[in-house]
Parts: sequence; structure tokens; C-alpha cells
Amino acid sequence: MSGVRAGERPPYTVGLVCTVGVGEARGGRARNEDNYLVCRDERIRWRDGENEAVVAAQGTTGVLLAVADGMGGHDDGDLASAAAVQALSRLYLRPLPADPEATLREFLLDAHRRLRAHVAVDGKVKMGTTLTVAWLSGERLHWAHVGDSRLYHWREGRLTRLTRDQTRGEFARRDRRSIPAHADHLAQNFIYGSRGLGDDAGLRIDRGLDTGTLDLRPGDRLLLCSDGLCGRVEDAWIGDLLRNVPEPNACAVSLMERALAAESDDNITTMVLRVEGGHSVDLDPDEWREETTIVPM
Repeated sequence: MSGVRAGERPPYTVGLVCTVGVGEARGGRARNEDNYLVCRDERIRWRDGENEAVVAAQGTTGVLLAVADGMGGHDDGDLASAAAVQALSRLYLRPLPADPEATLREFLLDAHRRLRAHVAVDGKVKMGTTLTVAWLSGERLHWAHVGDSRLYHWREGRLTRLTRDQTRGEFARRDRRSIPAHADHLAQNFIYGSRGLGDDAGLRIDRGLDTGTLDLRPGDRLLLCSDGLCGRVEDAWIGDLLRNVPEPNACAVSLMERALAAESDDNITTMVLRVEGGHSVDLDPDEWREETTIVPM
């Protein structure tokens, strides 16, 4: 999915897998509630049922990527994830603003309010989804995040998790409150809101914690994934595959296969982006340890 034009060297190459997983017969999900968004080369792509929708978007620049995990415990999780990525695709049609990180945050807050109000017309809001977004222009990454899907950055053998899972414990630590019961439970998601922990009509997206900006270098990799991968596969394995499988589509498939081998019973979405123009670093296997993964603190 490199989108190369004749005579051009692509700045990014993207690989993608979005699958139901092991399926209901093996104890997994009956349907795929994950979705994705790939906006680049004047095209917008997302999962439309068993197919892929492709929409032309003339005059657009940059790359906009997203992963959305419809919440399995909610009604219509697949509709929520599809609505989220389609709403987000409108951002790709706009010129790049002076502060993309702030614009991305405000867009998500506004889209949440609008979608929630639209769904609420028919009664109690039940649908929800995570939403993790990477917006690239030139050599800069701008990102934002709601829920517990993840965005990782890999560079020269070191894996950094950029996003923080928005659990009850995470928000309690930010606010210097005592850690509540069920601290690892998700505290909020897109459209549904905060699960009774706050104003469901709004979201909490703390700039610098749930958003960020990063300068990229040739050879860098990005991974956006649902918790069908990161909920089962340790970061050390993820970093190892990003290092050893340099081609993004092959890496996305290898990550999915690792999740299946780890008996993941959830939907699995893996999206790998490689910044072109550089060479990967060939590290000795003994140098790769789990502590080389940096997670937000």
C-alpha cells in the first residue's frame, strides 16, 4: 500500500491487516468490530463490511492513519468504529493547520459530541469505540488517542509506546487520586463516553499525554494496533518483529500471526508504517530485551 507514483520515491510505506481473528468457532468474536483509516495519495480507505471502501480526495496531502476498535461489550461496536473513521476522514480534506496536534484534539472532541448527540436521538447511547490516530506531514508525526488501542514508535532497535491506555488507574494517577477498584478497566471511549466516571457528552484528551508531536527519521516504524494484538503479545515480541520483518505488509501479517499464536480471542488490526530513505539497524539478538521498550509513565 505504498501509493507510489511513476518516478517518485515514496516517503512512507504502509502495511495493514484487519481480521476477525480466530472466529467464533474457536472461542473468538463472531464479527469484526475493528476498523481502520488510510488516507494518502488522494484516496481515503476504510473497512466497509467484508470489503474496503475507497473514496477519491483530490488535492490532499500528507498521510492520515487510524485504528478503531468497536467495543465488544457494547451494541453495534462495528457501527461505532466505522462511524469514527469516516468522521475522521473529513480532517484529511482540510489544509494542514499551523498546529496539527491541537487541531486533531479539537476535531476528536467535536466529533465525539456530534456523533454522541446523533446517536442519542434514538435513546440511550450504547455504541462505543477506541480511536488512535496518526497524522503525518513531511517528517513530522502528530497523534491523538482515545481508549486502549495503541500507537508505537520504533527507531534503531528501541520501541516506544506513545499512547497511554485510558484506564481508571491511569486517570487516577494523573489526578493524584487513590487507585480505584478495577484499575485496569477502560475509563472512556469514543462516542460512548466515560462509562459514568464523568461527563459522557465530552471526552478527556489531555494534550501532551493523549496527544503528541514527533520528528521522524528515515528507517523509523510506526505501529497502530487494536488490543487484539497488544492485549496478548508482549512489547518485546512486537519490537522484535518490527526489527526483523522490515517490509510493512509482511510485518503486519507477522504481528497478526503472533497474536493468533498467543491465543488472542479478539479482533486483530495491525497497521505498520515505515519511513523510507534509511536502513534498519541489525542488532545482536542478545541486545534486545523487554526493558528496551519505553512506556509512558
